[in-house]
Amino acid sequence: MRKINIIMPFMSILLFTAGCKVNKSDTNETVLKERRQWMKEYALCNCVSLVGKQDTVFRNDISQSVYVEITDYSRNSEKNIYNAVDSLSYKAFHRITPAQIADYEGKKPYIKSCIEFSQSKELDSLIRSYDAQVQIALQ
Repeated sequence: MRKINIIMPFMSILLFTAGCKVNKSDTNETVLKERRQWMKEYALCNCVSLVGKQDTVFRNDISQSVYVEITDYSRNSEKNIYNAVDSLSYKAFHRITPAQIADYEGKKPYIKSCIEFSQSKELDSLIRSYDAQVQIALQ
């Protein structure tokens, strides 16, 4: 009886921790979602930097470099996600059209358009096409 009293707490802990095991594929998917979001934020930074090319605030901003470091996609492959996103950002920037509201005298809604681009299906699809290049280092 005494052995059962000693063994039961250990068995309970073992059963509890076995049920809490984190599935590696779930962890990989979580990391992948996080990296995709960061790539969208990188694209937003890129688009906004195109808007402010002449502004020293944007020229001195390091946000894009930070996103390159934290997203950790391969930069050595022939098909490079950063170049692809930069190219798509450039195209999106040049598609920005003047506001149709008369009060705005044909001015362009740059930031609004860049935010919409960063949330677009087109960008999401491009980023997902590079999922295999994410370098997921799990501890």
